Amino acid sequence: MSTKTVQLTHKLASEGERTLAFFRSLPDEAWSTQVYQDGAMWRVRDVFEHLCISEHGLRRLFEQILATGQGAPEDFDIDVFNAERTGRFASLSRDALFALYSETRSATIAFTQGLTDEQLAIRARHPAMGDASLEDMIKMVYLHHQMHVRDVRRVVE
Repeated sequence: MSTKTVQLTHKLASEGERTLAFFRSLPDEAWSTQVYQDGAMWRVRDVFEHLCISEHGLRRLFEQILATGQGAPEDFDIDVFNAERTGRFASLSRDALFALYSETRSATIAFTQGLTDEQLAIRARHPAMGDASLEDMIKMVYLHHQMHVRDVRRVVE
């Protein structure tokens, strides 16, 4: 693995552990706390589910970029995607969601471990960032999670 790949996989692993530990530490009543007051109107549970769903979708996008060079379509609407997907795991227990998060992050780490510096430099369209390198898109995975953890922390602490 290259230095960049080692750094990315280390950060994905450490931030994934921090995110999971944070959500595991929340008391039962916190999971129904409203996090956002406009737009998605997500509760804590919705936010955690969103992290699982979005990371899975992004990893599939990264695989597509490697295979075809094509990123997200120009007409991709991230708000519509989030609204349509969030809630699809409503029947899962928290423990099942925690397992899903761990599996999803492990798959992202495994994918990233196999990348070369040349592949990390490939540019394509990210659904939220626009034109970006694959390296920056992978960084955005853990930054995205940090942002949502910060938002949840604000309403539950």
